[in-house]
Amino acid sequence: MKAFVMKEIGRVGFMEKPVPQPGPGDAVVRTTRALICTSDSHTVQGGIGPRENLTLGHEAVGIVHAVGSEVKDFQPGDRVLVGAITPDWGDPASQNGYPSQSGGPLGGFKFANSKDGVFADYFHVNDADANLAKIPDSISDEAAVY
Repeated sequence: MKAFVMKEIGRVGFMEKPVPQPGPGDAVVRTTRALICTSDSHTVQGGIGPRENLTLGHEAVGIVHAVGSEVKDFQPGDRVLVGAITPDWGDPASQNGYPSQSGGPLGGFKFANSKDGVFADYFHVNDADANLAKIPDSISDEAAVY
């Protein structure tokens, strides 16, 4: 699949990557719309430190491509949105009301930080049942991504 990546601080481009696979509680989403955020620009300029070939982006909508064996609320074909913050909801910080700190400082901010982001044909979502939301048929992808 194609992915738009931060090759190194100050340098971006496209590269081929494998389609991600879901873990038991996870999903893989085919991107239909995505938005750039100023934090993507900050990341490329080194705001979170060096990253090599990291897929950028953390604001997207799409269609569920695959789900793990433990996902209950979503199935392939569902139109979904995913938030920029995708914590591990069993983590104590998340349980105490601080999902962006899941696993450590800014640990819930996974996309384009500690894992590949959404500027690709497909992206991985951890804890799918808690980190995805279905998009009603009356809402376009363009409206939902905002």
